[in-house]
Amino acid sequence: MEEFDLPPCRKGTTLHKLNIAWKQRKSGLRCKWYDKFPTDVERKRNVPPLVKKEDWEQFVDMCSTEVEQAKRENGKFSRMKMKNKHTTGRKGSACVIGELKKNSPTGTVTWTEGFLGTYRTKDGGFLPDSLETMEIKRLTSVNPDLVEKDLDNDPVALVCGRDGRGRTRGLGTGVSKTSYHASKPYKEIAQREKKAHETTNANYVTIIERLDEESSARKKLEEEVATMQQESSTRGSSSQMGWAIDMELVSNQMFSQFLACDYAQT
Repeated sequence: MEEFDLPPCRKGTTLHKLNIAWKQRKSGLRCKWYDKFPTDVERKRNVPPLVKKEDWEQFVDMCSTEVEQAKRENGKFSRMKMKNKHTTGRKGSACVIGELKKNSPTGTVTWTEGFLGTYRTKDGGFLPDSLETMEIKRLTSVNPDLVEKDLDNDPVALVCGRDGRGRTRGLGTGVSKTSYHASKPYKEIAQREKKAHETTNANYVTIIERLDEESSARKKLEEEVATMQQESSTRGSSSQMGWAIDMELVSNQMFSQFLACDYAQT
């Protein structure tokens, strides 16, 4: 077993994250491997991949105790009695909100939209027995401005009641109202920096496009100048040759006339 030396201030958070990781791993092993076989003998014989045989046998013995079986039954019963059932499985609220932001035209998601996103089914609707969730959806559609209210007056608070200390609905575990309000100024700063970065990138793209256009125009102009120079050179060579031929004809005529005059005098 490995040991890690952590400062005392991080002990609570680290243990909490380890507990969540253990619950997720335990749930997957029980659903995919433990419940697949009817007896402990068959369960111990079929070891999941990446799991040591001795660890798996210990896990099977632990899950087969009466205490663990009672916990599972109580959990199933509590799940059936829930008014608003979480529909995203083990996916956290932060992942759901991140996906909603990617699909949002503005790139922003309100707290109410994030809360409703964790209770939607795959087809975008809600479970038939999720009365509170459907009421939140109705309030949001009737009065869209309610989603801009604070945590104590938005549609979720109006239907489900105000959040108590140490928790905030729709934002995952470990997020309190105090930390949520304290992070608001930093979120605004990050949003402004993001917009400035996007503006800079847009300006950069515009400049690159202009440079490409100017480069294309310059290349085209150079090709036209080269063509004109070539045509001018061709015309110059032809005129010089024609001038030389004309001078030769004139010289021949003058020589013939001179010979004729000289012959006449003689």
